[in-house]
Amino acid sequence: MTDAAQPASLKTIRPSVYLDQWVWVRLASAAIGEPREPTDRQVLAAVRQASEAGVAFPLSATHYHETTRITHPRQRADLARTMASISHCRTLCSDRILLRHQFLEAMHLSFGRPTFRPTPPQPLGIGCGWAFAGRRLQPQLHTPSGAVDPASRPGMTDFLRRAAQFTEYQLLAGPQDADIPTLRQLGYRPEEVEKAGQSRVDWEIFFADLLAGDPVSRPELRVRVQAREIIHEHHDLLRDLCAEYRLDLLRATGVDPARPKASRPRMVAFADRIPSVRIAVDLKVELFRNAARTWNRNTVNDIDAVSCAVPYCHVVVPDREIADLMGRSKAGPRNGTHVLRGLRDLPDVLADLSAQAAHSSWDGEDWIRDGEEFCMDLADLRTHAATTPASG
Repeated sequence: MTDAAQPASLKTIRPSVYLDQWVWVRLASAAIGEPREPTDRQVLAAVRQASEAGVAFPLSATHYHETTRITHPRQRADLARTMASISHCRTLCSDRILLRHQFLEAMHLSFGRPTFRPTPPQPLGIGCGWAFAGRRLQPQLHTPSGAVDPASRPGMTDFLRRAAQFTEYQLLAGPQDADIPTLRQLGYRPEEVEKAGQSRVDWEIFFADLLAGDPVSRPELRVRVQAREIIHEHHDLLRDLCAEYRLDLLRATGVDPARPKASRPRMVAFADRIPSVRIAVDLKVELFRNAARTWNRNTVNDIDAVSCAVPYCHVVVPDREIADLMGRSKAGPRNGTHVLRGLRDLPDVLADLSAQAAHSSWDGEDWIRDGEEFCMDLADLRTHAATTPASG
């Protein structure tokens, strides 16, 4: 592959740091005066300072899922308050949208289809809608006669902006227990999300059981894990893209019934050009090689999170086990990402990123204007609404 055909960098324009859920929990504990470690207060101060300096701390769909699984509303609220005030509810784009571009880039480099280099999506945006669907959710003003231009009513633009902030915080914190009966009438079914997540765990457990009875070499294991990843996690996406660009994948990879393994090298090379897929595959290979490993929902969530965060963010702080496993595959250096094994080095890294942020532009609409406090109090929001002129 020539230099001109090298994959384009996926990094966010503004320096970005992805923090695993355990880091946010530690920061939230420090924020309420109950640090888990003596140094957590210093880490929290460094993170807040970096956020003010312009470093992005994006959330992902995984953060929303894992926060919702916390059963105590007060704990969710404390965690969401810390996450929202630092991240400003900036989020990584829906993994389906990011992966669509990654697949197209790999198809272009591997098979020349599409014939043009695909335009990358905007990786950073605002809020839950961006994380799950790649579009921002914003409140609108309506009257019986239709939509109203907020600019036509004094103070309404600022009010809607604050309402949007409060809504995003509420979506992150999840519902109060008293709200659940009403939400269920509207179709709220968190157990369905849990069921879907568990089915993915069962898929990995099934393969682990197969390997226990029929172990294979590491190279063979990687090919099988890679095939499973494409088929189980991304089959619909790949099928749709092949149809859209009229690509016969079997012909493109040189499938020959008389030589069953002849197409392997091209298919492996294609999949390895999809950064998020390669990260997930390499992590799962290491986990499957440990026969004593027990698969659970947290493991699947961690793999989902880092496989999308590493290609786009400059720094990623996963849990220690995931960091160690990624170190074996060189996922960090390959993607130009600093993967930290803990919080000790984070303040120093943030100091460097803060200096870079001063010279970078924002790749997307800035939600929080400098000097404004994040609006997360319903009483304050109602007071603001009551004092907003309703003329027009």
